[in-house]
Amino acid sequence: MVQERIRKALALMLAAALALSMFGLTGCAADDGGETDGETTDGETTGGEVQTIKIGVQTALTGPLPDYGLAAKNGVELALEDFGTFEMDGTTYEVELVVLDDKAEPTESAVVAQTMADEGVVGVIGSLTTGATLSAIPIYFENRIPQISGSVTGPKANETGADTFFRTCWNDAVQGEALGVWAMELGAKKVVLMDDNGAYAVGLADVAEATLKAEGVETLRQNCQSGDKDLSAQVANIKEFGPDAVIFTGYHPEAGLLRKQMVEAGMADVIFMGGDGIRSAELVAQTGGEANAEGIYATFGGFPEEQQPGYAAFAAKYQEKYGEEVGPYAQNNYDAFGALIEAIKQAGSTDTEDIIAALQDLTYEGVTGTFGFATEAAGAVAKGDIVVEGLTPANVPRYVVKDGVWVSAE
Repeated sequence: MVQERIRKALALMLAAALALSMFGLTGCAADDGGETDGETTDGETTGGEVQTIKIGVQTALTGPLPDYGLAAKNGVELALEDFGTFEMDGTTYEVELVVLDDKAEPTESAVVAQTMADEGVVGVIGSLTTGATLSAIPIYFENRIPQISGSVTGPKANETGADTFFRTCWNDAVQGEALGVWAMELGAKKVVLMDDNGAYAVGLADVAEATLKAEGVETLRQNCQSGDKDLSAQVANIKEFGPDAVIFTGYHPEAGLLRKQMVEAGMADVIFMGGDGIRSAELVAQTGGEANAEGIYATFGGFPEEQQPGYAAFAAKYQEKYGEEVGPYAQNNYDAFGALIEAIKQAGSTDTEDIIAALQDLTYEGVTGTFGFATEAAGAVAKGDIVVEGLTPANVPRYVVKDGVWVSAE
């Protein structure tokens, strides 16, 4: 009797095991027909293939502009947290950043670009400056690597014919005109334009000067070199010319020195202006203090922060992570990384040719707004430029130093 019960119990257990086995096989067959390997129907990873891809960050962490370079790096690191792991065709991709310092120097930039190519990156965020970018573009073009800069505004970056260069900031054809118009609005009839002989500064000054001359403003062109420690000769020329305004189109170290020496020469009342290259928190100290910096004006290569739809949330996250306010162009570099990832996903491929093609057809909603990239020149917009509604000189943001900090001049 007991043995009979045991036999029946065993039979039932075997039958249940067989049923579960058949159910499991049926479930696997359904998965093969309706889901990709490693992924459930709701998109959660279930242990499929994981691949690492490399994306380069070419910036300037040393040299004359480490504040701008660090902000670029920080922006990309925040984007890595948000977009650095994604799934495509059942494979989970994890991004590894390759961060290299080109010191904002053209010769160093070429070495960095070749290193990026040797590392096998599928795209690069950078460079930081126009001069460095001009050295890198031919190498990225030859190796067919897409390059998206969040800070290069110089028009010359679009004049190489390369289809691998893109930017998420504005072309200085727009910013330069805005600088000239602003100087005239402030009443300037005689204007000195001073550059640092670099590609960015010369290009910005050229546009601003043409804008002023077209309206009959008398101009004087001066220049210096990046790293100069004495601008007394240029200051003497400026004083002799007797301008209403000085527009310095280089970067903040030389801008601060120029302003300091102008004040010392008795020209504190002359309007002092510049582009995005001088809008750094470090400028105040470089001028000799708050009194010398008070009232300095600057434009910037993008919409004002209050007009950027995702800026408030981005700024809060930036502050939480880094314990400081958003650095120059950090959000543009964040968007550059996000746009690159979106292009990879839309291409359905990590092949760089496919990514380049996807970037040319991309519409992306980022922190700074909804934008794409120009595939050909159209007016002030050049190939590879950001294409965004409202990109006009009238919308270029204006800033002024008040009590030692940059604030909106509007």
